[in-house]
Amino acid sequence: MSEHVKRTVIYPNPARSFIQIQFKQQTPVPAWLVIYNFIGKKQLELVNPGSNVYLDLADFRRGLYIFQFKDKNGQIIDSGKFQVEK
Repeated sequence: MSEHVKRTVIYPNPARSFIQIQFKQQTPVPAWLVIYNFIGKKQLELVNPGSNVYLDLADFRRGLYIFQFKDKNGQIIDSGKFQVEK
């Protein structure tokens, strides 16, 4: 089994008003970006987000969030977490 390679850069982390998520590899381009709050409730889902996503955090409460990039088959390409401080 190969080592997990981090394909995503996320900044600033922790964040206050916005967060930038960059998917570093050219292929495959993610088909979905899904963000869950720390208790597992889906907060946001973007279809075909591209490789550079800017998120306004106005609707996000303070806390920890999990993101997942998924390919067209629904397989998780990469995942990670970020913190919102307000």
